[in-house]
Amino acid sequence: MKAMKWLRSCGVRNVNVFIDGHFYSELMQQATGDEMKLATGYSLYPIFEKNIFHPKVWFLFGEKEGLLLIGSGNLTNSGNGSNDEIWGAYHFDIKQPQNAPVFSTAWNYISKLSATTKGIAGEKTTRWIAEHSQWLMELPKITDFQFLNAPNNEQVAFLYNTEQTTIWQQIKQLTVNENITEITTVSPYYDTKGKALEEIKNTFPNAQINVIIDESGIIPSELLDNKKYVFYDWKELDLCRNIGAKQQSKLHAKILHFKTKNNKEFCLFGSANITLTGLGISNSANAEVSLFIKSEKGNILEKIGLKLKGSSQKSLSKFTTNNRASIEQVIIKNNQFLIKLLAAEVNHSTLTLYTSKRFDKPVFIAMYDNNNQFIKGQEIESLKPQYEINFDIDENKFRYVQIQSIDGNSNLSNKIIVSNYLTIAKTHPNPKNAELERLCGQLQNGELRNVLDLIHYAIIDESEKEDGSSIINTSKNKLKEKEEKKTAEQSKLYDLSGYKPIETNSQLHESALLLSPSFRVLDALKLSHTQSLDLEADIRTDEQEEDIGNISGNDENEVRKEKSIPLKVLEADKRKLKNFFKNLYGYFHHDILFKDTKISDYKLTLTDITKYLIALELIHEFGGKSEKIDDEQQQFFFTYLPANGGYENDNVKGCCLNIIGDFLRLSKNGFKEYSFDYTRKKFEQLQRDALISTITCISNIYWKEDEKPYLKTLLLNALHYLGWTSTREIDKNLNTLINKVKEKAKNLKQVTRNLDTQIDYFANQVCNAFSYSTQSRENGKFAERASRGQIIYSSIAGIGYCYVVSSTKQNEYYLARPGFNWNHQEKEYINHFGDTFYRPLPLTKMIIVDL
Repeated sequence: MKAMKWLRSCGVRNVNVFIDGHFYSELMQQATGDEMKLATGYSLYPIFEKNIFHPKVWFLFGEKEGLLLIGSGNLTNSGNGSNDEIWGAYHFDIKQPQNAPVFSTAWNYISKLSATTKGIAGEKTTRWIAEHSQWLMELPKITDFQFLNAPNNEQVAFLYNTEQTTIWQQIKQLTVNENITEITTVSPYYDTKGKALEEIKNTFPNAQINVIIDESGIIPSELLDNKKYVFYDWKELDLCRNIGAKQQSKLHAKILHFKTKNNKEFCLFGSANITLTGLGISNSANAEVSLFIKSEKGNILEKIGLKLKGSSQKSLSKFTTNNRASIEQVIIKNNQFLIKLLAAEVNHSTLTLYTSKRFDKPVFIAMYDNNNQFIKGQEIESLKPQYEINFDIDENKFRYVQIQSIDGNSNLSNKIIVSNYLTIAKTHPNPKNAELERLCGQLQNGELRNVLDLIHYAIIDESEKEDGSSIINTSKNKLKEKEEKKTAEQSKLYDLSGYKPIETNSQLHESALLLSPSFRVLDALKLSHTQSLDLEADIRTDEQEEDIGNISGNDENEVRKEKSIPLKVLEADKRKLKNFFKNLYGYFHHDILFKDTKISDYKLTLTDITKYLIALELIHEFGGKSEKIDDEQQQFFFTYLPANGGYENDNVKGCCLNIIGDFLRLSKNGFKEYSFDYTRKKFEQLQRDALISTITCISNIYWKEDEKPYLKTLLLNALHYLGWTSTREIDKNLNTLINKVKEKAKNLKQVTRNLDTQIDYFANQVCNAFSYSTQSRENGKFAERASRGQIIYSSIAGIGYCYVVSSTKQNEYYLARPGFNWNHQEKEYINHFGDTFYRPLPLTKMIIVDL
C-alpha cells in the first residue's frame, strides 16, 4: 500500500511484482480478504524455482529515463523502513547515458523473467514497457557477468545465479589473480555449520576474514576451526547504533567485501546471504541478484560507514544461538504441489487459468470469495496449460482460486489471487490517460479533495454521445461508422490490442465503455469511499520481521498535519462541484428531456447512469461538508454543498429534486440494450447501485411538510423505474434492497437528523404502498377519480407516480413530481400546466396510492 501510494504520486501505473511462488502460496494459506484491497492495480506473479526466488530489484521505466535499485530489502514495511538494509541505485537518462551498460544487463535479466510469464502479465512486463520506454531497445548489447564502467572510476558487475553459473563462480572469475588480504562478511543468515565461510577461507587462504553477526538471525554456531575468523556483533558497531538510534532495528543487509594487497577493493551486496544456497556454492542455489563493485581507490566500507577498527571483537561462543529453522526451507517443504498455478484472470465472464504444464487427470477448480470462503467449484476432465472457464459469479466477490483433487481431500496447486482484466487495463502507461490515472491514484490514496479535479473528465466524456434521441433515428451505416471510430479511439486510449480478441467491433466498443473516463472516475470514487485505512495485522512473518504486525506503516516523516485550506482554494473547489451538477442537469433537462415539444423517447446509456452515480457519490461526499477557516483572526465555516436551500443545483435538496427527478423521468423509456453479455450485466449492476444510492440520498434530506409529496413521489418512482415491475420480483428483492439502503446509510459522512426516521418510513410504508399499487395494476383495480393532494400512478405518457395539484370536472388533471418542468407561476414541478403546447392530462383510470 505504501509503495503503491508513492509510485502513483510519481505517475507510475504499470506495476508488476514478481514474488517467490512458494512464499506466495504460504501467504495464501492465511488469506484474510484484505489482500490488494487498499492497493489495487498491480500485478502479482509467482516465480517458481528449485529453491527460493530471492532477488530484491526495483526497475522503474520512464519515457526518457530509468531508475535501477538493487539491494537486500524485501517489499515489506520493514524491508523499506526499519531494517538495516543496503541498496545500490543507478539512474539513466538519454542525455546522460553513462549507466547504459548496467541498465542493459539488468534489463536482460528482467526480460528473461518476463519471457516466462503467462496471461496479461506477459504483455505488461514486455510490450507495455518497451513501447513506452523505447530507449531500452537502444541500450548496448552487453555480455553477462563482466565488469562495466561506472561513475567515480569504479566498475560494476550485475551478478545472479543460473543453472550454468553461480554468483560465487562469477566472483572467483572476476577476482582471479588478485591477492586478497582481507575479507569482511555481513549477513543476517549464515549456514549453521559455516560451510560458505569455509569455502571463502579455502578459496582465499591468506586473507583475514571478519565475520559480522546479528544474533536475531542465524549464526554459524557449528563452524569448525573458527579461530581462523574474527567475529563482530552487529549491535555493537557504530554503524548499527547510528542507523538504529531511534528504533529497534534488525540486520538484513548482505555484504561480501574483499581488500587486496595494493588496496584495491571489491564489494558484493544485494540479496545473497553468506550461505551455500545464497552465493551458489552448493549444487542447489537460490535465485539471487547482487551487484559486485570494483574500486581501484578503495574506501568502499568507509563510504558505507562500516568501520571495524576500534570495534570490539567477540568470540563465536559468546553469541546467543538462534535454533529456528530456515524459513526458506520450511516454506518450500510446505508448498510442494503437483500443479503450479501461475495466473488466473477474469476477462468479462471468462476465467482463464495458466499453469506450468498440462495435467491429464480430472481436477476440481475451487473458487473463493473475499472472505476466503468457498463459493463455487467446477470439475474438468483434464487441465491444459491455458484453460478457460465460463462463470457467473459476481466478480467483485471472487478473490481466490485453487486446483484440487476431485474428492476435495487434497490441494493439487497453490492458491492465487484472481486478477481482473478491467482493473489491469486501467494501468496501461499510455500518456493520453496519464493525468486521469494520476488523479484516480490520488483519490484511491485518500486525497478525496482531488476528486473535484477528476470530475472534469466525466463532464467531457462523450463515449456514447448522441444527438438527443437520434439513437433511434441514426442510420445503421452512420451508427456503424461511429462505433468503429469510437472503438478505435477507445482501444488506442487503453491499448486493448494485447488482449484476447472479442468477436465483433460492437462488442469491443461495448467492452471499451467500461474503461471510459466516467466509468474510471466512478470506480475510483466508490473505491475511495469503501476502503478502510485500518489494516489488519500482516498475514504472517517474513524472513526479516518476526512481528511485522507491530509496524504501523506510518513513518514519522509521513505523518501529515492537518492544514487549513485557503478560502480561495475552497471556493475554486465549490465552483468545480457546482459546474459538474450544472453540466449534468443541463444534459438531462435541456439536451434530452425538454429539448423538443414532444416527449423524449431517449433511452439512458451506460455512460449516462455512470455520470448520474458520480453525482450521487459527490452528494454523499460533499453534501453538508464544512471546513473551518481561520481568516485574519476570524473563524468561520465554509460549506461545499449546503444541505438545504432553494430549488437550484447549488445545494443537496435542489440537486436531489432536479437531477434525480430528471433521471427518473428519463428512465420511463427504459435503458439502452447492449449486445455484449458482460456489458449488459455491468449495466444491470449499475442500475441496482443507482436504486440504492438514490433512495439513500432522498432519505438523507430534510423535507418540509409541504415538500413531503416530493419525498413520496421520488421514492416511489425510484422503485418503479430502477427497481421491479412485478409483485413477484418485488417480494423477492424488497427486503434485500432495504438492508442495502441501511448499509449504505451507515457509511454516509454527513447525516441529517431525519435519516433514520425516513429510512424507516421508506421501509415500512413506501415499500408497502408500492407493492400494493403494483398488485392493483396487475389485477386491474383502478380508480376513476382522484382528489387534490393524493398520490396516483398512471402509465399514460410515462408520468409514473405523481400527486394531484388540481383537477377539472372533466377528469383532467394537473399533476406534479420532480422530473416535470418547473412552473414559475405555480412554483411547482408541474405537468403541462401553463404550457401553450399542452393541456391538462385527461385520465379515465389511475391507481391511488395510500401514503
